[in-house]
Amino acid sequence: MQKKSLNSLTGKLILAIGTMMLIVGLIFAYIFIKQNPDIKLEVVLFYGGFFVVAISFLLCLILYNFVTKPISLLVDGMNKLSRGDMDYRINLNTKDEIGMLANSFNSMVEELKQYRDKMENWTKNLEEEVQKKTAEIVRAQEQLINAEKLASLGRMAAGVAHELNSPLTGIVTFAHLMAKRIPPENAQDAEDLKVIIDQAERCSKIVRGLLGFSRKTASEKAHVDMNTLIENTLSMVRNQAKFYNITFDVRLDKSIPEVNADPNQIQQVFLNLLINAADAMEEKGKITISSRMIEDGADRFVEIEFTDTGPGIPEEIRSKVFEPFFTTKPAGKGTGLGLAVSYGIIKKHEGQIFVKSEPGHGASFFIRLPVNKTDKG
Repeated sequence: MQKKSLNSLTGKLILAIGTMMLIVGLIFAYIFIKQNPDIKLEVVLFYGGFFVVAISFLLCLILYNFVTKPISLLVDGMNKLSRGDMDYRINLNTKDEIGMLANSFNSMVEELKQYRDKMENWTKNLEEEVQKKTAEIVRAQEQLINAEKLASLGRMAAGVAHELNSPLTGIVTFAHLMAKRIPPENAQDAEDLKVIIDQAERCSKIVRGLLGFSRKTASEKAHVDMNTLIENTLSMVRNQAKFYNITFDVRLDKSIPEVNADPNQIQQVFLNLLINAADAMEEKGKITISSRMIEDGADRFVEIEFTDTGPGIPEEIRSKVFEPFFTTKPAGKGTGLGLAVSYGIIKKHEGQIFVKSEPGHGASFFIRLPVNKTDKG
């Protein structure tokens, strides 16, 4: 600790001033005694020592206040700056060189702080932009994969469906004929035939879905009011047994413009979403349907949202819901083609369809159809 004090600027100044004053005092005492031999040495040393100590103290005090203390403040400021503290400022109101140095230090720290804040904001914006672009790329890749799957399936679906349709029709027909010939007491055979008929009809349903999926009929597009199409679709399902215990909350924006679309195909999409929502809620709950205008950059869309109060869709399967033959319904209850067909229809209209969901809080399906686009169909 003593060595550190001696090596400091204050210690060096005190040592230098003390040494200088001691030498001056000794010279002064020697000259004074030579000229006044009658004065005792003790008196000269007493008064001379007091004078030397007093002058040394005053000089050290002056040097401390005007030199050592301001430089110590500069050193503390540099240490705090090196540790990342950019809020520290040196308060020196002097007009000398040290005061100018303190002002330059404060200006430098302020500029560094502004640069750091600017860099942090730039880094944050860059990270957000990277995340946004990454999410867009992931969505685009998922859409591309789904489109490729749909295209591949469409190419093979027609041939497979036609090949399977004839034998399945024969199986169902002859199974019904055999069921009529079985005696009433032969319950086991009748039950087995019923299983055959049910499974064959399920296969027929899948084949019909494949035929509808692969059929390349030209769209009959017209200017369609989506609100009217929604209301017409609801009037079709309200009286079905599946929807008896379901309430509808309809929130339609009356100011949305008409869309160039095939009303039959879009209505098929609406029906698929309503049926899926009813199945997810086990035929009881609430379906909220809303329409609105949105803008995405220079593009304008009519957006239709279908939200149910079902259990929601787990995150791990959310990206698969539009894949052909993917279904969460029990065996025999769904073919997994409804959303795939809906996806193909919306893409054919140059629109978008996507889902948002949180487990336990239902699912929301969004359909976006472009405004003022002339599709070729």
